[in-house]
Amino acid sequence: MKIKYIKDAPNGPAGMTDDVSDFHGNILVLTGLAEPVPDKNKTSSKQKNKTNTKDE
Repeated sequence: MKIKYIKDAPNGPAGMTDDVSDFHGNILVLTGLAEPVPDKNKTSSKQKNKTNTKDE
């Protein structure tokens, strides 16, 4: 999980991004020390198939 520190933390100053485990990242986010950074590789740009559900 990628995070960006909002406040100074033991692992880094405010504004620094870091790659941490999901467990540690969630703790930092819940305590207000960091915010999650969206992962560009996980965002999907796939188009959904549109189906015609018109009743005949």
